[in-house]
Amino acid sequence: MGNSIYGYIRVSTKEQNLDRQREALEEYAKNRGLEYNAIFEDKTTGKNFNRPQYNTLLSIIKSGDTVVIKELDRLGRNFMETPKELQHLFEKKINVEILDTPLMRTGDEKLDYTINNMLIGFLSYIADKERDKIELRVREGLQVAKNKGIKLGRPEVKLPQNFKKYYDRWKSNDITAIEFSKLLSISRSTLYRYINKYELEGN
Repeated sequence: MGNSIYGYIRVSTKEQNLDRQREALEEYAKNRGLEYNAIFEDKTTGKNFNRPQYNTLLSIIKSGDTVVIKELDRLGRNFMETPKELQHLFEKKINVEILDTPLMRTGDEKLDYTINNMLIGFLSYIADKERDKIELRVREGLQVAKNKGIKLGRPEVKLPQNFKKYYDRWKSNDITAIEFSKLLSISRSTLYRYINKYELEGN
């Protein structure tokens, strides 16, 4: 039986910040005089549980250990899989403290089993619907931008002035690639990018 305490925090993208969750976990431990054995951090989607740091956490936790997360959707946003994951932890006698939902504690045998599962299912459903709404907003935003004529993705590469003239000379071996790049005042790597674009477009 273990009595270790671990934290787990997650955001969906590398650009998002983990500080808010980390501060909440640290405050929780401080108020209770606890110390984490480790806090695991993932920057990846919550659609599934194939995450590097979460998998590392699963490999070391034992019966009697505690995992602290700020919100249920930090654990997962999949309506079908999140309850199964929590049930798996429950069966291993691992406590899961969800700070924003103090009523629910997996591993607490005194808590009515049916109510616990209903609450898990409900919160997982909310998290899943929230993910759907975010994806819908992204799609709608992209469609609005497209309707307005806004080009998405990387900006189109524009060929330098006189490119075709020097390209024809380079193609006929009149000048070398080094001379070609110097005539356009660009690097050779940039030159080859322009050549690829020019040839792919069938010019």
